[in-house]
Amino acid sequence: VKIIGSYGARARQDLPMLVKLAETGIFNLEAAVSRKCKFEEATAAYDDLNHGKIIGRAVVEIM
Repeated sequence: VKIIGSYGARARQDLPMLVKLAETGIFNLEAAVSRKCKFEEATAAYDDLNHGKIIGRAVVEIM
């Protein structure tokens, strides 16, 4: 798991615990992400989040 940034969470507190839960299989990362998109599609994904078309999290892949 590689986390580059996070919005809307307490990253320093939440992420280490979530990584441990994911490593043990208690937390399913794939199920938590509703959509992955390329950087060029970020505006459309943000609009979809605002209009309730994405439930959960959207991940923007920059590389």
